Amino acid sequence: MQRINPALQPISRLEHLFCMTSQKASTIQSAVLLAERSWDRIKRRASDRLGFNGTAIIQPYRGIGDSKRFWIRGRVLEDPGIVTAIQSDSLWTNLRHTFRRYETDEIPGATVQWSFGSQTGEVVTDDEGFFDFTIHPGNDFDPGADWQNVQLKLLEAPNFELHPLGAAVQVRTPSPQARYGIISDIDDTIVYTGATNFVKHWRTVVANSAESRQVYDHLPEFYDALTDGAAGAMTNPIYFVSSSPWNLFDLFERFMILNGIPLGPMLLKDFGLEQGKWLTGGHDGHKTKMIERVFDANPDLKFVLVGDSGQRDAEIYSGIAEKHTDRIRAIVIHDVTPDDRDATIKDALEKVEKLGIPVVYTDSYRTAHDTFMEEGLLPEARPRKIANIDHKAS
Repeated sequence: MQRINPALQPISRLEHLFCMTSQKASTIQSAVLLAERSWDRIKRRASDRLGFNGTAIIQPYRGIGDSKRFWIRGRVLEDPGIVTAIQSDSLWTNLRHTFRRYETDEIPGATVQWSFGSQTGEVVTDDEGFFDFTIHPGNDFDPGADWQNVQLKLLEAPNFELHPLGAAVQVRTPSPQARYGIISDIDDTIVYTGATNFVKHWRTVVANSAESRQVYDHLPEFYDALTDGAAGAMTNPIYFVSSSPWNLFDLFERFMILNGIPLGPMLLKDFGLEQGKWLTGGHDGHKTKMIERVFDANPDLKFVLVGDSGQRDAEIYSGIAEKHTDRIRAIVIHDVTPDDRDATIKDALEKVEKLGIPVVYTDSYRTAHDTFMEEGLLPEARPRKIANIDHKAS
């Protein structure tokens, strides 16, 4: 009989304990997920029987693509009354709006018709009310447009009274004169959320409106310069990849408009308990997958990646650079964390620099702008736009 070294038994016990803990966590997650789904079904049936259903709306998200293929996503849900709500500085009003964003009443089985030029088709929403589809534009593609417009129409929403309802979704297609594309994070890259401090972060997320959220110094000017080019102000396309949930889409979009940040498609996460969603899924896997989706949609473009030091963006971008070295033009990491993260971040960025890719690690977007000017990554006419802005650390 084989004897087991007693010295190894504590490790085995720890491994056993870890496995038991993981199994219990998985069991709890499955039970909560089952309860959530059961509650959704009960709530939906009660609303159907009592006639409490409100107005069905289409919430389209900006699409991505090129002359060969568009990818479009959107959602059909009961109007939560927050998109057109009057903005307020009231804590309780903003808390109520946040609750409505997350407590969405999605409409599964709804039929949405799309049309683009001479083409039409239909798509049906899934259990969470989402729909997505691809279009091969062919001769309907407009090569001179930065955005291609696809029309949507809600044909059927089970148990909801239908009113004439349509929407348009814009698909970002790059200009032939684009020098590169930009892929940007959102939280603590363009908008202050205090993600490194749990209490501050959640107070910002749940209690702040788009108007009361803070944009980092010089970021709008820097992004404006990044997207500018030979064909005009939006020559270089920008995409926002974040692990924040789709429920915050309207808030992010309004924030960008208010602060003069160039608009682009957002690739966010589904909110829920299923594997891979916002409450359970990993940050790294989602961002890597979405960045590669943007790469696939723009096969002829290199990209500038912009992130922050708070949520492993440096490590994620380093991995992307190693795998897709020929697709990365430069990387910017906005420093928002204490010094104890510096060593890990610098190690990741040193790997990038060894690949010959320019790297900027700074707490100031003014510094990023100046470095990009030195690297020849911005148009020569752009410095005048922010030359007279006093330097302030973000």
